[in-house]
Amino acid sequence: MNADEAKIINLKNKQLIFRLNRAIGQIEAIKREMYKRPEEQDCLKTFQQLKASINALKKFGEIYMGEHLEDCLNQGASKEDIAKNLKPILNGVFKL
Repeated sequence: MNADEAKIINLKNKQLIFRLNRAIGQIEAIKREMYKRPEEQDCLKTFQQLKASINALKKFGEIYMGEHLEDCLNQGASKEDIAKNLKPILNGVFKL
């Protein structure tokens, strides 16, 4: 791997970490609401944060899986190994 490739990988990882941090922030906001008394909770805001955090994690997973699959193919993993390992993951994702 040359220096340019390392920079690209680091940039991709930074972008993925940014997405995770955003989801974590949204989940933390939901948690803060749960510590409030029921009459003080903003239900609409909580539902919006929940939807946003789910979407953020889905997008993270989509990007991460795409990049990871590309890496597996570039590393010369056999089609059989990829299929064997990927099928259970994809089945789990689509059961959500």
